[in-house]
Amino acid sequence: MGSEENSLYRTLFEISPEGLVFCDQSRRVVLVNDEFCRIFGYERNEAIGRLLDDLVVSGGENLDEARALSEEFRRSGFIQSETVRQRRDGTSFPVFVVAFPVRTGDHLAGSMWIYRNLTEFRKRDEAARIAESKLRGILEAHPELILRFTPDLTVTYANRAYCQYHHIEPEEAIGKSFADHVSPEFIPLVHSKLRSLSPENPAKTGQEKVIMSSGEVRWQEWTDQGIFSDSGELVEIQSVGRDITDRKIMEEALAFERESLSALFENASEGIVLCEGDGTIIRANPMFCEMFGYSTEEVSGRNIDDLVAGDSDYLEEARELTRTTLMGNSISNESTRRKKDGSTIDVSFLGIPVSIREGKRYSYGIYRNISDRKKAEKSIRESEAKYRDLFNTMPNGFYTTTEEGYFVEANPAMIRMLGYGSLEEIKKIHIPTDLYVQKEERTRFSGMREINSGFHEETETYRLRRKDGKIIWMEDYARYIRTDEGTILHQGICRDITERIEAENELRRLNRELFLSATTDKVTGLLSRQHFEEIMAREIAKASRYETPLSLVMLDLDNFKKLNDSRGHLVGDRALLQIATSISDSIRSSDMAARWGGDEFILATPAPLEKAKGLAEKLRKLLEELDHDGFGPITGSFGISSFRNGDTIETLTGRADDLMYAVKRLGGNDIRSTP
Repeated sequence: MGSEENSLYRTLFEISPEGLVFCDQSRRVVLVNDEFCRIFGYERNEAIGRLLDDLVVSGGENLDEARALSEEFRRSGFIQSETVRQRRDGTSFPVFVVAFPVRTGDHLAGSMWIYRNLTEFRKRDEAARIAESKLRGILEAHPELILRFTPDLTVTYANRAYCQYHHIEPEEAIGKSFADHVSPEFIPLVHSKLRSLSPENPAKTGQEKVIMSSGEVRWQEWTDQGIFSDSGELVEIQSVGRDITDRKIMEEALAFERESLSALFENASEGIVLCEGDGTIIRANPMFCEMFGYSTEEVSGRNIDDLVAGDSDYLEEARELTRTTLMGNSISNESTRRKKDGSTIDVSFLGIPVSIREGKRYSYGIYRNISDRKKAEKSIRESEAKYRDLFNTMPNGFYTTTEEGYFVEANPAMIRMLGYGSLEEIKKIHIPTDLYVQKEERTRFSGMREINSGFHEETETYRLRRKDGKIIWMEDYARYIRTDEGTILHQGICRDITERIEAENELRRLNRELFLSATTDKVTGLLSRQHFEEIMAREIAKASRYETPLSLVMLDLDNFKKLNDSRGHLVGDRALLQIATSISDSIRSSDMAARWGGDEFILATPAPLEKAKGLAEKLRKLLEELDHDGFGPITGSFGISSFRNGDTIETLTGRADDLMYAVKRLGGNDIRSTP
């Protein structure tokens, strides 16, 4: 290797974006670059001569793991791993480590260790995860299609949302194949996806085209979770249908397999090209050739800009980046370049100027294919826009509140529902005191510490007071979320059901009125004859079965016709009402009284004959004390019968009726009874 090439490789070692360390056979540091010193917080002279493991696990933390990794390298001759290392100040950070031996001829000179700081990568990955979690949380707040089935597609469970979606009843789904809902060309794909499930890879997500009962074609995306027996056999699948856009930021983990500084160049996971001052390519590593679709021979001697941007809209931009680099300025950019076959790829570009003896200039161009990342970012942007649009346009109200009762987030439908003008306005209100009509209506939600992040199946109904003071009824599907910081957020999807509640209340009122109209006498307010007979039939059956006493009292008013004829029907109706009120006030809650017809009344009491006679005597005397608009008292003729085995309502009332008319023929105002 010539001195000039040695100088170039030494320059590459120094300017590498990874931390590079060359160690002797005892793992003591012989050579480090500036990036290693920057990553770990050492001066170069502080690192040279020290054991590598002591250098990268400052303070002894993770020292055993580092030494175990070194022992693995001693045995296998190569390692690559993601782990955690410490800076000089003791702070930890994630790294990707690659190590390989370096030989000169047949002699083992030492080993090359490469460290890449993964902190920013992890932050981007975590930011992407949080963004996805937030979007997914909004979607999962909706009731989703849930299906459970066996490998032959026989449904064992289908939730209400699924049945409503397909306009079927649960019994129409359970025990039957759901294949009729899937477009025929997708059935083989469904079976193929199920066959790919295993205990090691139990979940798969895929899209399916479904045919609705109306013939409409729709698309669903399902996540299938395999349920396996102890022997690993797939026995059932639980599937959740949801609109999700899988996003996956693929960042290629760098694997460096180098025997020397030349191996570092050849095995880099980025496309690296070394150019002369006029942009002529001196060397290109295999990754560069693969990235752009060229062989090594086709690349050497070509102008870098003509190679990756010739005859395209990106040529001038590429030339400007090359000129900037050759003027001694490092530059980075993201752009588009052209492959040999004319197709384009998205790349990130890092241009690094290199100056060696006699002022001769070179440059390194480091290319990374970021097409997958760009596609993922575009997908994320489109997904976020879609879900944000769904959030803003959904007719139901969606909200997130703190445990203390303040809004964090609410969609426009929720804001309008409460009668406010903006999210900023409702953030100022205190929900328990400003919105709840009665806080006790939702007491089971207050102070709840056992948090279940799943969606509540039951519907919670309560009242809220709008800004204008109007009271509305809400139906709320609620859940709780515990954040990483330990705080609790309350989320819910709700809708205004005021009209429905008012309609239900009106229906109940009408039903009550209809019941009273059908079971009571309009003039007296006592039971109607028909309703009395219905109750009496049950009382007779009870007395027969349990041998309990039951007596019947029939009452006919003696001189009521004279009052009606002389004073008129209005006075007569008032007299009937006054007598009925006196009867109601004089009987027990276990007794019942009805208007039998005209000026006749009937009473039933769960008592033997003697007590029934006492009740009749009490009523007879009470009638003598009433004065009906100056007319004087209206007396009554009473007949009493007691239940006998085999009695029907006709026989029981018949005996009482005969006794009552016997009294009436003798002048009335008396009582007759028979067992």
